[in-house]
Amino acid sequence: MTTSRQNKPNVNQSDDSGDYVASFCRDALFLIVAGYERLIGGGTDYSGTAEEHITGELRQQTEQYISAQDSPDWTKYYVVQEERPENVHGRKGKHRPRVDIAFVLTARKPQRLMRFEAKRLQKPGFTVGKYVGEEGLGEFIAGNYAAEDDTAGMLGYVQSDDCDYWAGKISESIGKKKREVRLEKGGQWQKAHFDGIDHCYKTRHNRPSIKCELLVYHLLLDLCRTT
Repeated sequence: MTTSRQNKPNVNQSDDSGDYVASFCRDALFLIVAGYERLIGGGTDYSGTAEEHITGELRQQTEQYISAQDSPDWTKYYVVQEERPENVHGRKGKHRPRVDIAFVLTARKPQRLMRFEAKRLQKPGFTVGKYVGEEGLGEFIAGNYAAEDDTAGMLGYVQSDDCDYWAGKISESIGKKKREVRLEKGGQWQKAHFDGIDHCYKTRHNRPSIKCELLVYHLLLDLCRTT
């Protein structure tokens, strides 16, 4: 992976055209990769680390990248948040669900968000069942997360084997559970092509409870290695 993209997005647009949304998602994914590269660059072994710890460190490293003097100028328009409460009918205060990481584009009105839920991928114990299940991808499909959005993200913290192995397992699981994950026709697991971003995929899902579709980007981060 590389973090050298310098071009500035058109942050002042208020429309939600397809090209604009794709650019916004690319930026959010790029920032996660930038934070990830800083994370593993420290030499710490995260192959057995808890999800919450990794997420906290990833958020911190991404925030530091955004604030760095040598980061691209466009990054100043983004804010990264951890454990952001979601507004769900019937759940108030501390009982609201919290999404792991959210990126906020602040330089436009209304502000645009991209939310990510993270799950460990490790044998044994942290399988694709948790990744695609009710507390993973299922939170988005149920409308508990990103109810007002048409895009979201899943992060896979790869702690055994490699990213290709887990990509195959997730693809297989989603294919077998088309009905449960409300997979849209033509929305099957496929590669998402962004310059400088590896191991990124996408799926498209229907969300009948809130009557809207959702495009989900899946980014797998290899935590079995250090640099």
